[in-house]
Amino acid sequence: MKKVLFIKNALILTVTALILRFVGIIFRVWLADSIGAEGMGLYQVIFSVYVFASTFATSGISTAVTRIVTERLAVYDVRGARRTVRVSVLISLVLAFLTSAVIIIFASPISKYLVGDVRALPSIKILCLGLPFMGVASCLRGYFLARRSTIPPSVCQIIEQCVRMAVIVFLLSRYGHLGLTYSATAVLFGDSVSQAVSTAILYVIYKFNIKKARHSSAVSLRGRAAAKEIGRITLPISGGRYLHTGLRTAENLITPTCLLKYSASKSAALEQFGMIKGMALPLLLFPASLLSAISTLLVPEITENRAGGNTLTVKAAVEKIFYITAVISFLIGGIFFSASYQIGQIFYKSAGVGYLIRALSPLIPFMYIDLISDGILKGLDKQGFLFKINLIDSAARVILVVIFVPKFGLTAFLGVMFFSNIFTGAASVIKIVKTVGLKFNMQKYFFLPLFAAFFSAFVSDFLCNQFQNNYIMYVIVSSFCQMVLYFVVLTFFGGIDFNIFKKQKRLK
Repeated sequence: MKKVLFIKNALILTVTALILRFVGIIFRVWLADSIGAEGMGLYQVIFSVYVFASTFATSGISTAVTRIVTERLAVYDVRGARRTVRVSVLISLVLAFLTSAVIIIFASPISKYLVGDVRALPSIKILCLGLPFMGVASCLRGYFLARRSTIPPSVCQIIEQCVRMAVIVFLLSRYGHLGLTYSATAVLFGDSVSQAVSTAILYVIYKFNIKKARHSSAVSLRGRAAAKEIGRITLPISGGRYLHTGLRTAENLITPTCLLKYSASKSAALEQFGMIKGMALPLLLFPASLLSAISTLLVPEITENRAGGNTLTVKAAVEKIFYITAVISFLIGGIFFSASYQIGQIFYKSAGVGYLIRALSPLIPFMYIDLISDGILKGLDKQGFLFKINLIDSAARVILVVIFVPKFGLTAFLGVMFFSNIFTGAASVIKIVKTVGLKFNMQKYFFLPLFAAFFSAFVSDFLCNQFQNNYIMYVIVSSFCQMVLYFVVLTFFGGIDFNIFKKQKRLK
């Protein structure tokens, strides 16, 4: 039953993520057409400040809520679970209001000196509206994830995206012609309004859900104990996120400035930054919806099995997810590499975006493995490791950007991204392998998929050469050919392991 529930929840989260990302990409295409590459660059810089501020509002509490509520419900302590959510919401609101106050007070210096563009001032003030709602929603999502109930947060996310698009389209149609200042403000206001609407709906669902739960525990977790437990789990995650997000925000703020020193054109610098962060990366991460869903669901599953001493179950689950990630990610990387130009033309009518997709496509396996490793490490209670690795990675990125981007421009920034993703992905895998005692087979997980992806991409590109100028047809036919050739090559060389999906016995 648990396996069926896990698969059901994974499918719900995957479908939701696919819908949101597909709609999000289409909306980004419209947004890029409305405000231009320079506008996307300005929005991405402001959004970096938004992400940094939201880190203080959410503060890693969602993971703490998921783990504590999972443990409380395992002993039927519904009151303790309710207290955990209540305490976490209170902490989130305090942090969100403090963060908002600081941003409003220092909005002018932030826009002038950090963002480097006074057009960002209204947007920076507006973004504070959504922080309290973001914090509360994070806590509630943690509760529903612990209950293995993924439908309420998924539905609310879809509603949030619909409200966001409606508000932004309406505001841009009315005020977009007034310039980038109004356009950026409209986008951030849409984010805040949609966050408020979805949080209100999620809270109402939570109130009905918690009333139906039955309490049968003799000993209940008290509020003070819940606060201490939240702090124990949250502090390492929060500390890592604060530093990681702060350094990543600093990187996003200084990158356009460093690109400006190389190109001597502010417009060109913002365009390049916008194409990478606002156009190419969302496309590359779009197929990762399934892995993102599994990563989210792994936290309560691994936490529960680890607490119960089911070490073989944890080991088998990690082995399966590593194998699936490797097979999927190399195939997707090959497809993006060979069809990069056509994909760039289909979505953005831009050869520059196509170039960036091809340049970044070899990073897909490392980005995807890093994504899945995050959920595994949190389930294994390795927040301290995530804190260290994120700190090292973020600090190194900032230093490398400052040193090399002013001299070598966009090429240097792409090199920094390669270093970062390979470093974090490899470090996370090594830590997980040592923790669960897994034998990581480089031939099965890396070399064979890499060879199969390279071979299938080369052959399919040759076979589909006549469709080069018919962009949509090329992407469809080439992707199909690559998929067939990829699995044929893997099967021929023994890269498809059907035994890995056999049921494993639990070791207690």
